[in-house]
Amino acid sequence: MEQEVRKDVSLRASALDEVSFLEKVIHPFEKVVSTLNNVLHKVSSIILFLLMFLTTADVFGRYFFNKPITGTYELTGLALAIIIFFSLGSAQLKKDHIEIDFLTNMMPAKVQHALYALTSLILFILMSLTSWQLFEYTKRIYFGNELSGDLGLPLYLFVTLAIVGAVCFTLTYLVDSLKSFLKVVKK
Repeated sequence: MEQEVRKDVSLRASALDEVSFLEKVIHPFEKVVSTLNNVLHKVSSIILFLLMFLTTADVFGRYFFNKPITGTYELTGLALAIIIFFSLGSAQLKKDHIEIDFLTNMMPAKVQHALYALTSLILFILMSLTSWQLFEYTKRIYFGNELSGDLGLPLYLFVTLAIVGAVCFTLTYLVDSLKSFLKVVKK
């Protein structure tokens, strides 16, 4: 009888080791993704701060000296694209995106985690496709030598930065999906 108990305990321990192995793999990956997204969010905050000064200087120049800063509108649009893409992953990490969960809150926890894993996986796939298409777009505007209107800035630089933010956001969905999957299979 004692041997059977040991076998049963050792079988359970090996199953727990497998799950803990997955957790050991996911945890460092989650740390890397979290660090990347936090750095990008801090960069986007700095860009927003600088954009505030640029807009203020443009308004003062326009109204008090009748000399607006050339390209402010253009720089604002390009900077906002970077700010948005750099902040998406951080918002996902903090779960700041809008969720409509009044139906899923009534379901059992395992079903909630399974649905979250599935939706995160679908969003990971969609964001992977979006990142890929952004890369293809970057190649087209790079080889087309497209420049911004007023300042003549190469647009591929800004789209490349958007790709960095999109890829980090995509990795966040992969982490969410894997973590939810672990919650489903964990006892």
